[in-house]
Amino acid sequence: MTGKVLNNRYELVERIGGGGMADVYKAKCRVLKRWVAVKILKDEFVNDEEFLERFEREAYAAGSLNHPNIVSIYDVGREGNIHYIVMEYIDGITLKEYIRQNGALPWQEAAEIAISVLSALHKAHRHGIIHRDIKPQNILMTSDNVPKVTDFGIARAASTSTITMKVDTVGSVHYSSPEQARGGYTDEKSDIYSVGVTLFEMLTGRVPFDADNPVSVALKHIEEEPQPPSKFAPGIPEAMDEIVLRAMKKSKTERYDSALQMIAELDHLKKGEAFERNGYETDPYATKVIGSLEEEDLAGKNNRNRKKNKKKANEKKSTKKGILIASVYILLIGLIVGGMWLAYDRIVRDVVGAILAPKKQPVEVISYIGMSIEKAIADLEAKNLPYIEPVYEYHETVPKGIVIEQKPTAGISIMPGKDAMTKVELVVSNGPKQVEIPTDIKFADYVEVEIRLRDELNLKPREVAEYSDEVAEGRVIRTEPEMGSVVAVGSEVIIYRSLGPELKDVVVPDLTGNTMDEARHKILTQNLSIGKIFPEGREGYKGRIIDQEPKAGTTVKELTAINLYFGDEQSPTGGDGSGTGIDPTGSIRVTRNIYLPPGKTFGDKVEVVAYYTAEDTGDEMIFLQRITLNKTDFPHHITVPVTPGVKTTLIVYMDGEFQYEEEVLIQQ
Repeated sequence: MTGKVLNNRYELVERIGGGGMADVYKAKCRVLKRWVAVKILKDEFVNDEEFLERFEREAYAAGSLNHPNIVSIYDVGREGNIHYIVMEYIDGITLKEYIRQNGALPWQEAAEIAISVLSALHKAHRHGIIHRDIKPQNILMTSDNVPKVTDFGIARAASTSTITMKVDTVGSVHYSSPEQARGGYTDEKSDIYSVGVTLFEMLTGRVPFDADNPVSVALKHIEEEPQPPSKFAPGIPEAMDEIVLRAMKKSKTERYDSALQMIAELDHLKKGEAFERNGYETDPYATKVIGSLEEEDLAGKNNRNRKKNKKKANEKKSTKKGILIASVYILLIGLIVGGMWLAYDRIVRDVVGAILAPKKQPVEVISYIGMSIEKAIADLEAKNLPYIEPVYEYHETVPKGIVIEQKPTAGISIMPGKDAMTKVELVVSNGPKQVEIPTDIKFADYVEVEIRLRDELNLKPREVAEYSDEVAEGRVIRTEPEMGSVVAVGSEVIIYRSLGPELKDVVVPDLTGNTMDEARHKILTQNLSIGKIFPEGREGYKGRIIDQEPKAGTTVKELTAINLYFGDEQSPTGGDGSGTGIDPTGSIRVTRNIYLPPGKTFGDKVEVVAYYTAEDTGDEMIFLQRITLNKTDFPHHITVPVTPGVKTTLIVYMDGEFQYEEEVLIQQ
C-alpha cells in the first residue's frame, strides 16, 4: 500500500501502526502540503457491514469533536474497496509505550495526563458520545508530551444502544468496567472507570487486575476490589489513592458523577488543597461533655437562708405561671374564633353560594386536532371552556400553527368556567425545525463544511464537483439552496466542490535554437510554465536551447512545466542532445567513465546530463551530453575536450540532481 495515492491527494509514505480492524499510514497531503495519518480498513472487513459501521462511526464521532486533547479528523473517503479516515498526524508514541519507557510516573505528571484525558472525555460526553475503549494504547503522547485521545472505533452516542459487546471481541479487558465485562449498559461512568485503571497504571507501572486469560481478568473486574496504588508505589498521597479507588468503584452510583467532577478533585490534589467528602462533616449538634458542676454545701448554718430564698422564688414562679396560663387561654380563644371565620370564608360561603347559584351543565369537548390554534381557542372561549397555554413542538409534516394533540380527547364532557378542575391542553405544531445555511463557508475546505452541515446542523450534504478558475481545488464554490437560506432540519444541501481550473490540452512548441526570451514567450503563449533550467544557476541567459523536456509536439495539459537545456554561446543548436559538445581548436578528446554513485537509489532508467568547465572559458558550464541509460549500461563512456595545461572539470547530474564532479587535466 506504501506509495499509493488516495483520491489523488493523500500519498501513503509508510505504515506506522495498526490494530484489529485497520492499518495506519503516514501520508503527505498534496493539497495542503502537510503530514497526515490515514487509517485504512483491512481487506477482510470491507464486506462486513458491522465493521464498516464501526469504522464510519469513529470518523463521525471524533469528527464532531474539536478539542486540543482529541486527535482531529480531517477527511473520510472511499476509493474502490479502500475505506479510509484522514486524521491529524501525531509525531510521538502511545501512553502505553511512554509508561514502558519511563516506568511508574510521578503522581503529579500522572494527574496532569489524567486531567487532559478527562477534559477530552468531558467534551465527548457533552456531545452524547461514550468512548468505551479508553486505555493507554488509545492515548497518544506528542513530542511535547501533550496527551491526545484517539480511536473512537467502538464509540456510541449515548442516545443510541449502549449495550456492550463481549469483552473478548470489543475493547480491552484490562481496562473494561464491570458493566462492560458483564455485557451490560454503559455510559459516561464506564469511561471514568477506564480512566481510573489507566491512572492506576501510570502511578504503578502495572494494571490493577491481571491473569492468564481474558475471562479471568474480566471476573476480577466484576468481583475483586483493587489495591490502593500506594501499596505498589510508596510516596503516592492518600488523596490520590482515594481518587483512583472512587473512579474504579464496582457500582456506577459510587463513582464520580462526571469527568468534570474527577478533574476538580485531581486539580485540588495538585494544588495541595483539601476536598470535602460527602458524609464526613462534623455534626455541630452532637452531644459533648462539658465537665461536672460543683455541689453546694447544704449543711449547718446555711440551711435557713436557703429555705427563705426558696420560698421567695416559689412565690415569683406562681405569679408568672398564672399570667402564662391566662395568656394561653386568650390565645386559644382567638385561634378558635379565627378558625371558625376562616372556615366560613373558605368553605361554608362557597358551599352555600354553590347551592344557591344556578346549576352549570358540562360541555362536550370537540376534536381540535388539525384545526388552527386561533380557531381552536376561539371555540374554547365561546363555550367558556377552561384551557392552559398551548405547547408548541416541532413537526416535520404538520404546518406551523396546527393542533396535533389534545387533552382530554374529543367526546369527553368537562365543566365550563375558569375555576373548573379539568382544563383543555393543546399541543401545536411549530412546523419543521429550521436552520440557516452558514454564510462563512464559501472558499472553506469541503471536508470541514460537510462535517459541519451534517453533524452540527443535521443537514444532508451532497457533493457536486465542478471546475472553477476562481476557487482553489477542494474548496467550496457555492451551495444549493444558497448560503444564508433557512431550511428544515434534515434537508439536502448540495455543496459544489472546486476541481480547480479546467486545464486544456496543448501541444508543446519547438524551443531548440531559441534564446531564453524567445522560449519564455512561446511557453507563456501556450499557457505552459517554465520548469528547471540546465545548467543550474545560469538561468539560460547565455547561449541557446539545445534540448527540452517534454519534447516538441507532445500533447500536455496547460500549466505543465517545460525543462530547458542550454548550450554555450558557440555550441551548435538543435539535435536531441545525445552527441558530444564542441571541439575547440587545439583541444584533445579524453575518455572518462560515468558511474552510479554508491549508496544512492535510482530507478531502472537513469537520466544523465554531463557538463564541463575549463579555466580558459571562465569556469562556465558547457553542455556535453544528455542521455537516458539503463542501470546495466553503467559505467558509461564519455569524451571530454581538454586543452593541455588547462584545468578542466567534468560535472555529472542524474535524474535532475547533482551527483559528483571530476577533474580532467593533461600536461603540456
